[in-house]
Amino acid sequence: MLVELIQIKEDLNGNYALTSVFVNPQQIVFVSENRMMKQKLQEGKLKLGLNQNFTNFTNIRMNHHSHATELVVVGDPGLIEQKIFNKTQKQLLRG
Repeated sequence: MLVELIQIKEDLNGNYALTSVFVNPQQIVFVSENRMMKQKLQEGKLKLGLNQNFTNFTNIRMNHHSHATELVVVGDPGLIEQKIFNKTQKQLLRG
């Protein structure tokens, strides 16, 4: 099952854009916070309409058969992990 995430990409001119990407959770090696993108957002270098105070970014390392790639997606690592592995907070209705 593929999971849809919002990826941030930089073009050759240094401009950033948001795109939708679908990832296979079985190919993910690790997930980590990207503080550099958060800093760029706070400095006003990312003109994407994202909230400077609440937006975080996550690096996702994907392992393929012959190579590995790294994606930068919008969201903090905990939220991305929940979305990727479809974890939901289960609540006990009657204890």
